Amino acid sequence: MFDRIAQWQPDRGAAAAARAVTALALAALAVIHVVDLPGTLGPTPLVGIGYLGIIAGSILIAGVLIAQPHWLAWTAAGAVTILAMGGYILTRALRGGFLGDHGDVGNWHCPLGIAALSVESVIILLVLLAGLGAWHARIHAASVAARRPSARPTPQYTPSA
Repeated sequence: MFDRIAQWQPDRGAAAAARAVTALALAALAVIHVVDLPGTLGPTPLVGIGYLGIIAGSILIAGVLIAQPHWLAWTAAGAVTILAMGGYILTRALRGGFLGDHGDVGNWHCPLGIAALSVESVIILLVLLAGLGAWHARIHAASVAARRPSARPTPQYTPSA
């Protein structure tokens, strides 16, 4: 069983599919915030600026993730998602409001908010799965390198008599 695990090769198709689904989820996150943007720019400009950051960040990160899969792109996807989730929670949980948003305190049933949280949960799961896959590939590479004979033979010393 362990020999089969040691011969594991990453599935390029699965990696491409994970990147594509994550990019689509980031685009969906941007669309959700675009739909809600007009209501936030006037009364709560700081929340509107945060929305603009989420929109721009999501689109930029999705493009980078598709163009060149790199651990920094995955990290950025997780970061923008966690920041968006944190903003949602803080605007509803803090009694005095957050970033000047007093109208959403206790409004946990907002349909766009629930949709955003759902998409953000998918993104977080995909980022965690990508991290797990990278960790597994790194362990596999280390085990292959450990089994490979070294390029130079180690010198054999014999005690002199």
